[in-house]
Amino acid sequence: MGLYLVESIKGANIFGKLAFIFLLIAMFLGWIAYTTANWCRIYITPDDDDYVGYGIWRVADNSEPYSADFFVGTDKYSGRVGEHNDGWLLPWFGAFQAFATFGFISLNVGFFLVVLFIFVGPCKSNKDMGFWNAINCIFGSICWLIAIILFAAYFEDFDKKPQFDEPNVSYSFVFAIFTFALQLATGIVLLLTNRGGGAVAQDRK
Repeated sequence: MGLYLVESIKGANIFGKLAFIFLLIAMFLGWIAYTTANWCRIYITPDDDDYVGYGIWRVADNSEPYSADFFVGTDKYSGRVGEHNDGWLLPWFGAFQAFATFGFISLNVGFFLVVLFIFVGPCKSNKDMGFWNAINCIFGSICWLIAIILFAAYFEDFDKKPQFDEPNVSYSFVFAIFTFALQLATGIVLLLTNRGGGAVAQDRK
């Protein structure tokens, strides 16, 4: 099995290899961006030790559960910060979640198809699969881009409200940007692969 995988990678042309590597890295970054609450941080103490992290689906602080710091009774917050799921019922946030989800699904589908494209015999050099996966990856990258723009545009408003400190972009947001770039690059590479006859290098006669 291991030898077959190695031979399949060796047999792929440069564009097929790039598509696989790009999406493999994008999968790692995209999963982190999609599941963690660190697109943005808002610090709630003067020494910047305590903060609330905002993600696609979760809002969470970094205090110990059920500790004294878990309950905040200042002018900025009242009651329990802790963690809550699903974001807010705001139109822009719903659109942000939707486009991030479309991009995330497209990323997973794209990686699955690239694996078939390189490693599964009947799918190797399949131009139709390569073309439609390129379209899928470009579509997904556009969705990631819209989600990134929405989040950046609307979260800037948080520093205009007196109950919040100025928000700081965190690693999940950066990972989403890299995911967008890698997925777009994969779509372009797959189009080039399709023009070159597929992911598998053709044997010379």
